[in-house]
Amino acid sequence: MTAAPIRVSDAQAAAGRPLLIDDSLSLINRTGAHFIARDLVTHFAGRARVRRWRLFGAAWPEGLPRKLLARAMLAEMRWLGESPRARWPGGDGALRLFLDPLYVRRSALSPDDVVLCHDVGPLTHPDLYAAGTVDWYRRAYERIAECRPGIVFVSETSRLAFEQRFGRGFRFLHTIPLYVRTASAEGPAEPVPGIARPFFLTVGALEHRKNHRTTIAAFERSGLAAAGVSHVICGSRGDDAAGVAERVARTPGMHLPGYVSDAQLRWLYREAEAFVLPSRLEGFGMPALEAALHGLIPIISGDSALNEAVGGLGLPVGTHAPDEIAAAMRRVHGLAAGEREAWRARLAAHARGATRERFLQRWDRLVSAELSTQSA
Repeated sequence: MTAAPIRVSDAQAAAGRPLLIDDSLSLINRTGAHFIARDLVTHFAGRARVRRWRLFGAAWPEGLPRKLLARAMLAEMRWLGESPRARWPGGDGALRLFLDPLYVRRSALSPDDVVLCHDVGPLTHPDLYAAGTVDWYRRAYERIAECRPGIVFVSETSRLAFEQRFGRGFRFLHTIPLYVRTASAEGPAEPVPGIARPFFLTVGALEHRKNHRTTIAAFERSGLAAAGVSHVICGSRGDDAAGVAERVARTPGMHLPGYVSDAQLRWLYREAEAFVLPSRLEGFGMPALEAALHGLIPIISGDSALNEAVGGLGLPVGTHAPDEIAAAMRRVHGLAAGEREAWRARLAAHARGATRERFLQRWDRLVSAELSTQSA
């Protein structure tokens, strides 16, 4: 079932007010935020103008052109910052929807606008980001705090972190949770060479914030490798790729296949014994929800959005507690069949409710209400 598209054109016909979506993040981002942006842009296609830096159009630049455009955009942001000179074009009189807070720095911004916020990690966990990134986001959030637009978050965890820093005095602060990607569940499965059951699974870019080194240490301390259990970490390269690879190479039972295809990821989710991700920072925790759909019991950081994503049905652990994580691994591995199946069923039932259709319907209602209220 597909969500009914918003009748933005009707509201625009009555009010003469366009909708502008700023998707500049997709020039430099190919993580989960980009795929969420792609779904929103596709859903509103034909009913909104889409801006990426100074370019308009619904098509996504790819390959070398995208990289060159990204470099040019970042150079402009570095040189001009928040200067009102040469603002990005378009949006006069429009309802502007920013799909990432960073890009308000070079655009017109008003209290009537809407900003999508995945997390405030550069502010709450600056040690996990480059100093330049922290500074850029700090300046973007300062502009947002000054202007007070409406803000949408992907989790209550992110909303609360934002409120703790900036308060509640914004036009609105709403949460629209994310959803399970269809590609993670539907379609053929392809085995990953060299991986055999039983194994634990971690899915996440090889970044410091994903805390993979602690996961590796926990698996080593669990003693499960001696029992024939292995542990797989898959994900794209990130700022800790070399460190993770070095630790995996000297830890018995560990596998690091790197980035895997959707077909291979489906196989890993279907065949794994449990999911492990004691991440230090998550805006939502999409891999944990995808794992839950397949009934994988998630061993996850208890103070992050991950436990929220799986409806509180995960096994919460400390992010700096390898012995605690190791104990959780042994517990899950030793579950009786009946207890395991009951837990798996609850997880899968929760995840089935997190649909793309529900996500888009909630965005439909929000945008429709914004256009209707502001036109009045």
